[in-house]
Amino acid sequence: MTSTPCGGTAEQKSASAGEAAEEKPASLRRNRDFRFWWGGTMLSAIGDELTAVALPLIVLLITDSPLHAGLVGSVESIPPLLLSLPLGMLVDRVSRRAVMLAASLLSAASIATVAIAFLLDGLSLPQLYVVAFVNSLAATAYRIADTAALPGITGPHKLGEAASQSETIFGTSALIAPPLAGLMFETMSPAAPFLLDALSFVAVAAAILAIRSRLGPEGAPEPLRWRRELTAGMRITARLPLVRALTLLTTLGDFLFAGIGLLLIVLAKGSGASGFEVGAVFTAAGVGSLLGAALAPRIEAGLGLRTAVVGKHWLTALLFPLLLVDLPGWGIGLVWGLVALQVAVLNVIQMKYLMSQVHSDQLGRVQGFMTFLSKSSLPLGYALTGLLLDRWGTRGTIVFFEVVLLCLAVYALLGRGLRASHVTRSEDAGSGAPDDQPLPSRRGSER
Repeated sequence: MTSTPCGGTAEQKSASAGEAAEEKPASLRRNRDFRFWWGGTMLSAIGDELTAVALPLIVLLITDSPLHAGLVGSVESIPPLLLSLPLGMLVDRVSRRAVMLAASLLSAASIATVAIAFLLDGLSLPQLYVVAFVNSLAATAYRIADTAALPGITGPHKLGEAASQSETIFGTSALIAPPLAGLMFETMSPAAPFLLDALSFVAVAAAILAIRSRLGPEGAPEPLRWRRELTAGMRITARLPLVRALTLLTTLGDFLFAGIGLLLIVLAKGSGASGFEVGAVFTAAGVGSLLGAALAPRIEAGLGLRTAVVGKHWLTALLFPLLLVDLPGWGIGLVWGLVALQVAVLNVIQMKYLMSQVHSDQLGRVQGFMTFLSKSSLPLGYALTGLLLDRWGTRGTIVFFEVVLLCLAVYALLGRGLRASHVTRSEDAGSGAPDDQPLPSRRGSER
């Protein structure tokens, strides 16, 4: 019998995992804990989107300064950039339930202060800066812990469906929350979206408490070594060929499309589209994302992992040059909606294999690393799009994007990570340092 890094024999570990999987309902719809997770994550995502719209609106209301509105948005980007790695380390060392609960209540409290201060005529700009930072910190911690906890709720055989549901949640919230925030701000009160947001996070906390599954991590953590812990997510990702390949593709895609909204607005306005048609372009993207999230498990099951990923990149590379044609607003929306569908498919596949290949007790650090990559690529990508539009115009920018898309398609086709015929879990990947191995489990404990 062979010993495993987590202690015990391989046969015992396999049997234990099989018993755990059998305890989960065959359908996520029948999984009580998943329904609570789904409701809590949906409310959290809607709350984040409400604040993202309402916060700059209320800054403009009290200061009439676009500069301060932009700076408040910049403050929100600090926690994901500076703290996602230590937050990922924290999620792998303490109770994920406690992290999610604390983050929800912190968001509720910080956002409620905006509504209360406004109603009492005491809202100030420094307070809004603090709220922007605190709420972003809480949102970052929640999302890292939320993803790391999900495999313990669904079991190993429903990760693809769970990843699809997760992508659907964020696509839905991005569609419904922004117009809802604007409507409440204008027709009810500037305090209204903040009150609703605060109440939503109280409901999120209640949903977390109602989940019975063990959210992890298991056992007592090893002695803390900051440098190794902070870089563990990067090293674990680098040792897993499939996760590494999917991470490279999604990160470069995030970087490239960070400023796509700006490109589409300039392109649509240049074709004479009305404001309504410009908005319809983004609605089409949202609908495409929802369809892609729903279809991703079936696409992968029907085509296979490699064909689905390679096909996504070549289809995107074939669709994108259509933007060079003088399309009306609805045509631009159709093209971008189809591209958004392909992007959502890749996001679901990447999340599924991240959760299935990375050991549960390492997911926090790996998800923290993924958050850092994603968030750091956005401002750089947006700045690049602006620079390209300024120097080369829309046609030159589209050609540049197409060259990068073709490079990604070639990498997807020829890259070793996607050509690997086997799936390797993180505890078996390479001969990394002991710090990168799964933490020892302690039967009957949940941290």
